[in-house]
Amino acid sequence: MKYNLIIILLTSTLIGYSQNKLTNEIDKYVKNIDSNPELKVSEYDWNKITESHVDHGATLRIWKVKSQIVKVEEEFGTSYGRYTRLIYLKNNKPKKGVEIEENFEFKNKEIDYSNLKTQFKMQVYVTGLNELIDEYEFETKEEGQRKATEPYCDLNDLFAILNEITDL
Repeated sequence: MKYNLIIILLTSTLIGYSQNKLTNEIDKYVKNIDSNPELKVSEYDWNKITESHVDHGATLRIWKVKSQIVKVEEEFGTSYGRYTRLIYLKNNKPKKGVEIEENFEFKNKEIDYSNLKTQFKMQVYVTGLNELIDEYEFETKEEGQRKATEPYCDLNDLFAILNEITDL
């Protein structure tokens, strides 16, 4: 019994350490992308790409190395603030997604359009692929609380835009 407990504790410690190491490696990769001035960035009207309509404007930005996409940013303006989704890719596969909800602050019972405050941030690390069901495995980190956006039923939906931008 004592040995079983030791084995369980050791196994969970090793799993936790390897997951932390993997997320740190992904963050290092993301920093390299964000700090690379040589990446080619293209900007598109999100409404035209997706044939939808966002009242307060929406932009899609794509960063590439040669013809390979390494970063995608969707940014939506709203009457209450801004919503941003970032996707980082390696070898055409998502490695990390970030979702940020920012809201304008209220001052004297009025909206202060000059001051955005982050209300919610979710970081989604792709830690593997379950080949049996062909879905990604994730580790998530959340800060704050959603005010206006809905949570995903399936985190794979975070990367859905990738299917629509393959030809850009």
